Amino acid sequence: MIKKDREKPLRLLAHEAAMRRFRRTHPKHPQIEQEFYRLHYGYKGEQAMDYFSSFLPHENYKVLHGLRIPDTKGRHFQMDSLLISPTHCLILDSKYVSGKIEFDEDTGSLIRHNEAGQERLGDPFAQLARHKIQLSSIIKDLKLPRLPIYTQIVITHKNATLLKKSPIILKNVVFHTNLPTRIEEIDNVQNNTYFSNKDANKLVKTLLKIHKDEDFNLMDYYGLSPTDFIRGVICPNCSHAPMQKSYQKWLCLKCGHSGKELLQETIKDYPLLGFGNKISNREFREFICLQSPHIAYRELLSLNLLHKGRKKNRIYFIE
Repeated sequence: MIKKDREKPLRLLAHEAAMRRFRRTHPKHPQIEQEFYRLHYGYKGEQAMDYFSSFLPHENYKVLHGLRIPDTKGRHFQMDSLLISPTHCLILDSKYVSGKIEFDEDTGSLIRHNEAGQERLGDPFAQLARHKIQLSSIIKDLKLPRLPIYTQIVITHKNATLLKKSPIILKNVVFHTNLPTRIEEIDNVQNNTYFSNKDANKLVKTLLKIHKDEDFNLMDYYGLSPTDFIRGVICPNCSHAPMQKSYQKWLCLKCGHSGKELLQETIKDYPLLGFGNKISNREFREFICLQSPHIAYRELLSLNLLHKGRKKNRIYFIE
């Protein structure tokens, strides 16, 4: 039973907004583009893993995707997926890596081989070992029974080839298409029941309560200023901006495309880019490229945003 669905992380949403509103000629565009694709394909791999992890051997599993929580010492850690059953927990870590890859057992490093040589991609074994300890500390702090915690690295790219398949690697690394079989293997060796349904629900409730999305401000992270971004409603047909307000529609002066319901998506970019979630009439006009305060007022009302204050002092809140 899924207790927490996977949601697109804020960092990825922010980079998607940046890709819409960042000029390719900007010197930091390559850096932002590279990070966008890393986040995009990482999320794509997690979604692929989710499909195969749904084939569980029994209905007693409680599944939480994209969990970011503090341990008992306040250090936040993130698990791509956590499966909780009466007999054990299983932490899944998705790796969307293509090409020839290997795990160096001496250093724990994930290595990708390419024409230029070797690329080291971190130490997923050490990371999972830390997550296992951190999750154990939370379970202990809740005075719940101690139960086995398993970890699995899940290769989610269909064009990945795993080199040097030692027994240790084969036990701890699995391709996403074989994940249901691996989950069943782990399930079959666990015969002792540690958690009652009440215990499992207590852990799930606590984890959901302490879950907190990562704070991320794109402008601060890359050292950008408001003038670095393309303003206005972006044409969904040709990507030209700004579109012009013409009666009840938004009109693209480049390709002639028009549409009504475009402002709702446009305003979501404002907080994602790092401007904050509060906006005034003047700031709205600057971002949407409107001249008239009266037209801006009407458009803001059409968005049904929470607000406080009156007239020129009114502030609107973007969720």
